[in-house]
Parts: sequence; C-alpha cells; structure tokens
Amino acid sequence: MPSTSPTTAKLHLSLMTVSTTAAIYMLVYMANDWLFKQIEFTQGIAWVYLPAGIRLICTLLFAESGVFGILIASLLTSSIYAIFPDDPLTTIGYSVISALAPYLAYRFTLQEMRLQRSLSNLTTTRLLACILLYGLTNPLLQLMWFVMRGVSYHFWSGLIVMSIGDLTGSLIVVYAIKILLSFLPLPRR
Repeated sequence: MPSTSPTTAKLHLSLMTVSTTAAIYMLVYMANDWLFKQIEFTQGIAWVYLPAGIRLICTLLFAESGVFGILIASLLTSSIYAIFPDDPLTTIGYSVISALAPYLAYRFTLQEMRLQRSLSNLTTTRLLACILLYGLTNPLLQLMWFVMRGVSYHFWSGLIVMSIGDLTGSLIVVYAIKILLSFLPLPRR
C-alpha cells in the first residue's frame, strides 16, 4: 500500500473537517428553520438561532477549517432559502460575516484570555465569555452590513433580537453537547 505524505493527510483531514462542518451547519439550520420559523422577527433575524452555536463550536474545535465549512454552508443556506434573493453581494457579505464573527471571538479568547488552541484550559468562564463576545459581535457586524446594503432599517431592534437569538442558540447548543458528552464514559488513566 502506498503511504500518504503528511501534507496529503493534513489536506485530507482539513477537507473532511470542512465538509463535516458544512453538513452539520446545514442540518442545524434546517432544523432551526423548521422549529422556529413561526417566531422569526424578520427573515435572517431569529429569536432562537441554533446555527450560532454550531458556528461557535465548530470554530472552537476546528479553527480555520471550521471557518471555511461555515462559509460554504452559509453561502449554500443563503442561496437555498433565498434569504437575499437577487442580491449576491449581500449574500456573500452575510456569509463572510457568519464565518468570521465566531473566528474573531475565538482569536480574542486565544490572545486576551490565554485560551490554548487545544482547548485544554477552556473553562466555563472562558466559554461563556466567548459565547457572549460572539453573541454580540455577529449581530453588530451583520446589522451594520444589512443597513449598508439597504436590506434592514431596524438596526437597534434587529441588534437586540439577533443578539438574543445568537446567545440563546449558542447556549442551547453548548449545553446540549455538554449533556450528550456526560453520557460518554470517562477515559481511564
């Protein structure tokens, strides 16, 4: 059997991570749409937004590969759900911000809160700070983009609702994962 080079193996792992992130994000986006469409504030601004939690978790776990997976999934879901029909520039900006906002929160916690890339020192406090930072950064950047593009004129109300939705969605996803992980057996030392 031919052996693969370390570079090829790393590329393969990155592609798998990007694909998995994109698939999970899209599934959670569809579930969120199905569960919470009736209580949506406006299109693109939800009171509960579970994909926000997936964005944050995938960025924390997979760093840059997670960002690329989120970008691809955001572009696909924006197109499939026609969030900004006939406005590809707004769609691209929305998708880029969707991918970069959790990455900015992640990078901030790495540098300012001394979070290790391995997440071995990820405490509840650091995780909540990251959720809060992301839950405020994403809506602020998104709403600024929406206003610049003339898509939304509800800056303050949109900012409040999107922040609530991103924070709620992130907390639900993080604690759901925490509960699921509690059922796994602890490794023996």
